[in-house]
Amino acid sequence: MTQHVGDSGAVSWFFALDAHPALADVRRWVRQRLGRVVTEDKLDDIVLVVIELVTNAELHTNSPKSLAISHGHDTVKIEVTDGDPGMPVLRPPSTTRPRGRGVFIVDAMSARWGVRRCGQGKAVWSLVDADRPA
Repeated sequence: MTQHVGDSGAVSWFFALDAHPALADVRRWVRQRLGRVVTEDKLDDIVLVVIELVTNAELHTNSPKSLAISHGHDTVKIEVTDGDPGMPVLRPPSTTRPRGRGVFIVDAMSARWGVRRCGQGKAVWSLVDADRPA
């Protein structure tokens, strides 16, 4: 786990993921880093997006590699990399399908999100507007 402060003042953190990351540890890690810089409501939104992206990487690629979070100005960027080139699919919600809502949730909670090629795999990223606590 590393921390980096960029030229723009943005702070970035990096968390290496294993094949079956403990989601409780991931939640705790995110809360420890962002708990003082965003409101509690936004922190809940950010944690939800993180968990959806990490879970998708585990379930659909079986090769999660890393989680990176950066906070600058009023935005948090979340990025999860994996070793699989397959792209995520945004499907409409369904009451009959037991799974498959992860990308829909990321889309709903994010100001923007996308995918970029990364070596043999990809990085799925999300930008979440982040209100600062009073």
